[in-house]
Amino acid sequence: MWLMHALGLAGGVLPASGDLRFPDYVSDFAESEGCLPSILEETEPIYMSTELESILKEAANGSGIVVFSVFVKTGDRQEESAFAAQLKHWMCRARSVFGRDFLVFVDSERSRQRWQGEYGITPFFSQSWIEASFAGPAREEIRDSNYWRWAAMESILRAGYMALYVDTDILWLEDPRPLLVSLPGDADFFGSCDAYNGSSGSIRWVKDGSLDIEYLREESRQHDDESVCCQQGLVPVNAGVIFMRSSAGAISAVERFRKRIISGPCWGQAAMHWGLYEMCGSQLSCEILDPLVFASAEPLRTALRRDSRTALRRPSLIHLDIKGKQKATKHFERFFGTPQECRMDGRGSDSEL
Repeated sequence: MWLMHALGLAGGVLPASGDLRFPDYVSDFAESEGCLPSILEETEPIYMSTELESILKEAANGSGIVVFSVFVKTGDRQEESAFAAQLKHWMCRARSVFGRDFLVFVDSERSRQRWQGEYGITPFFSQSWIEASFAGPAREEIRDSNYWRWAAMESILRAGYMALYVDTDILWLEDPRPLLVSLPGDADFFGSCDAYNGSSGSIRWVKDGSLDIEYLREESRQHDDESVCCQQGLVPVNAGVIFMRSSAGAISAVERFRKRIISGPCWGQAAMHWGLYEMCGSQLSCEILDPLVFASAEPLRTALRRDSRTALRRPSLIHLDIKGKQKATKHFERFFGTPQECRMDGRGSDSEL
């Protein structure tokens, strides 16, 4: 079968058991680096409105899992333009898989109307939720989509639902929720990996069953412009696809991610990385999502160029976390097809960005 759990891939490169399963985590690693300021403890739990609770019930559709994203105007035109031309097409594909069981947190009534009408996706906009979620020291993060991710995640987990966060640049092929409910029940956090072999699924940052710290440091040096947090990214977990169960540990972890962003010096994804270093294996049980099912674009594209038979292992989604997103979309659709209703839907057109 093409569905293989990440822990069983590549002849046991990842261990079959053990509470990280990001192997050989050093519980005091963040402290030993000595580069993080103290966490600010003044933040309040994220507000959960009655309006959101009713929307979450509909979005979960009996599965117990809410698949969601966030859409916030950050003011960064270069970043936003990377999504503009393809957004309607990506959302058409999301709609073909989930119908309206796909939730997007938005930051304006205008945006809510457009997502509901033109994109056919369930939006959530609440001025009271925004005001409560971005109060106090969080008020400076109102245009930070990374912070929105964790604020939305916390609301969903506190409502008792499991949550799959995805960036908007996802090429959906099928509904992953049946796979997610079958994942090991003792884990709270499942992260995606973008440093893997696209044919075998073996993880490049694992060496002899342990974290290859030197590899991670070298990879981090290649992303110096993306973070100002200690050793940059370091933890090879891509925050663009994250699955979390509703547990006390998971909620504490999301609070930690938010507080780290506010406390500095980490931006949203790096704040998660260092939160994982502090919590995985002790306060939080962590795993990696199967990279052949929750695929990242560059490793899969490389594998397809080498051997087109890689396409026989159809992933549930492809995260287009690369430049040239429109070209990559067309490349993958040559292998995996395009839903009939999306073949002429918004390809190359302007979005609200």
